[in-house]
Amino acid sequence: MTTANACIRSAFHELTMTLLGLFEVYGADPALVEHAADEIESILRRHLGAPAGPAGAKGKLALERLLDELEAAQTAAPPASDTH
Repeated sequence: MTTANACIRSAFHELTMTLLGLFEVYGADPALVEHAADEIESILRRHLGAPAGPAGAKGKLALERLLDELEAAQTAAPPASDTH
């Protein structure tokens, strides 16, 4: 059984990867990328009750840092059990 936090992390992981790809393909305005990164991180941390990440990363770098953090949390999490 997967936990709610694992489901949220998985959804945000997919969202972040998708946005990184779209922003890259369409050459998104850096201000848009930075605002999106800030909002995604804010929403994720609010839902997970997690502390803010390290300061300093902006725009695409912030999204990449968030993606790295989500992947690290996924790797560190114990395997989900699908048995009932």
